[in-house]
Amino acid sequence: MILNKLWRRLLPGLAIAAALSLVAQAALAGAHSAGESMDHSKMDHSGQSMMSMGEQRDEKGRRLYGMKHNITPEIANELRENVPLFATYSDAELNLSMEMMGSNYEWYLSEANVSGDQGLLLLMHGFRERGDAAFKKNMQPMASIFPTAMAAGMSMMMSDHIQWGVKDLEAAGVQTIVVVPIVSTRYNTMMRQWQYILGQYPEPSYASVAQVQSDARILIADPPGDDPLIAEILLDHAMDISEGPEQEVVVIAAHGPSFDEDNQKVLAELANLAKIVREDGDFADVMAITLQDDAPTEIRERNVAKLRSMVEQATAGGKQVLIVTNLIGTRTIQAKLRDDLKGLNYRFNKNGIVSHDNFMKWMGETVRQELERNKSASTAAAN
Repeated sequence: MILNKLWRRLLPGLAIAAALSLVAQAALAGAHSAGESMDHSKMDHSGQSMMSMGEQRDEKGRRLYGMKHNITPEIANELRENVPLFATYSDAELNLSMEMMGSNYEWYLSEANVSGDQGLLLLMHGFRERGDAAFKKNMQPMASIFPTAMAAGMSMMMSDHIQWGVKDLEAAGVQTIVVVPIVSTRYNTMMRQWQYILGQYPEPSYASVAQVQSDARILIADPPGDDPLIAEILLDHAMDISEGPEQEVVVIAAHGPSFDEDNQKVLAELANLAKIVREDGDFADVMAITLQDDAPTEIRERNVAKLRSMVEQATAGGKQVLIVTNLIGTRTIQAKLRDDLKGLNYRFNKNGIVSHDNFMKWMGETVRQELERNKSASTAAAN
């Protein structure tokens, strides 16, 4: 009974480098000073630390993969207080929900001979085992330039996987770490939890896990948001399923954050993306909506009703509806969308933005910009 209930209520599992030459130039462009060591000595409610377990890697080189979550009473209470969806969850439901979300683990992506004073830490929800392996493969061109580590998982109740990523980068000589959040927007609780863990946000959005300790300078890049490169991806995904733009309406369906303040900012980003897709695609119309997939049931149901209305009105007007999404990966939303839109006529592009060449181009540009900003800041401070 609990399992059936959870399938209806729980958080879902959330997702070439054309700018590599520019990134490589940034990597070679002068010295970068290490940041001051920050005091991250916050209370850790995660129970027995998993750091000792992470000493060993599995056969694929992953640390902590498959490790069980340890939910203490303190963590359970924090999750109920901070996550609206969890407000009425029992301990058993919380435990099962954590298991269903999968592992929080670290995977070092570079070869042992790759070293340098600048490195990358990729933070992501994760794409399940096969998807993570494909992402790792796509990252190899960049990981051959920079020491690169990946920390996957929601980071709701632990941070050991992120700490291990930092430790692996430091072991490769890294003094400046560019953190690249592999999430569609900065306006969500997972982004703020990562910022908290890295000492750059005052409070956790989930639970008070240990904050990362490092002498390296840590730079956190912005997620893709409304970058024009993402608009190009959405346009390509719409054109892939298009048969005649002038008779088609594109709907950009986004996961969406839980809280209204965040949601309004995400909707503004989506409006900017929709404008570019509309102008460059010559579609009859382009609209956007957030499902707020992790919000309380009544909020999500209201958004689903709005989405259905968009599709029904466009269809009644003689238009074909094309649905695309700005999600990093869409595997986890496909089944839900099919159920949400049951009985309606539409076409859906199942690809997430990470599958497009522009995503790696965005990543390369983002890393280059962060390193250039850091160099400028260091030069200004020295003068």
